[in-house]
Amino acid sequence: MGRLAARLVATCLATGSALAPTACGGGGRAGAPRPSAAPGPTAIDTDVSRDALAHELEATVLEIYSHLTLGNFAAFRDTLAGEEPVALFGVTPGDTVVGMQPREAGYDRRLYRASSPTVLAKNLEIHVSADASVGWTFDELSYRVPFGGRVASIPVRSTSLFIRDFDRWVLVLEHQSYPTAIDDLRATAAAGHALLPRRFASRPLVGPARELVRLVGLLHDADAHGGVRIAAGDETLVLLPDRDHELHGAEAAEAPSLAALFGPGTTVALRDYRLGIAKNQSIAWLAANLVVHTLVNDERVEIGMRGTYVFRRAARGWELVQMHVSAPVGERELSRRVFGSP
Repeated sequence: MGRLAARLVATCLATGSALAPTACGGGGRAGAPRPSAAPGPTAIDTDVSRDALAHELEATVLEIYSHLTLGNFAAFRDTLAGEEPVALFGVTPGDTVVGMQPREAGYDRRLYRASSPTVLAKNLEIHVSADASVGWTFDELSYRVPFGGRVASIPVRSTSLFIRDFDRWVLVLEHQSYPTAIDDLRATAAAGHALLPRRFASRPLVGPARELVRLVGLLHDADAHGGVRIAAGDETLVLLPDRDHELHGAEAAEAPSLAALFGPGTTVALRDYRLGIAKNQSIAWLAANLVVHTLVNDERVEIGMRGTYVFRRAARGWELVQMHVSAPVGERELSRRVFGSP
């Protein structure tokens, strides 16, 4: 089905048209998009089924890929939530867009934009809340860049969260990353070359926000990690900075904490954060800059990271359904890894 998504997007690109739900709505893993079996309030009184809304969300995601490929950034900006602050994290350290209807979201933020890259779905997953008012996604993008008479396909991990705005899905949260080995991150930090993600202003913590920030802290704490509530189910996903930790379902519940991943003596703290809670009060999300302090050759080093998180409210309280943590990569370093030359 990933190949089908790529063909659908390519077909729409060839015609120069946006992706319509009826014409270009395919492209997930095997079978139809799977609405998450999440607990919550009674479904919204609507004539549109959750499966149909899941397919609409899939079509919206593919339409966004089309806008990016065609360089239609005004149209991309129009897909953002208008009454909710957004947080968009790209691969590079400076690619951070946060705020209400941010102007920067309409800029050309693509990697290798001078080469006219193509963005295609590879393994798109769609999940929808019980009342179909919130949806979240995961995809292993095929980010294709012409180079030396050939086309390089860069694997980019992408997660996002959408809310339902009357008759359409609007983007609230997006996180794209290129995985990096933990040993490489430690070595880069020891050499003094670690890149820190762009800072953004945090908002005061009120109501459930305090509890959610506390839970994120526990997720990354080596000692307290075991007490964190992680949802049981196939839709649960944990992405850690390296390529070896893309964990789905039951494996996600066994994911190591970020502190444990970096080794003894590591501490993790939230530096900047933005949090949102859906109107149904059953889904929440958080975007954060993280700082990892760890030991390399007995010297303490600092590594900057980003994290995005999706929680849902269950009978026992908030539980994690998606976590995406990454270290930003500069375009020069990415070129060295992908093309063998900066």
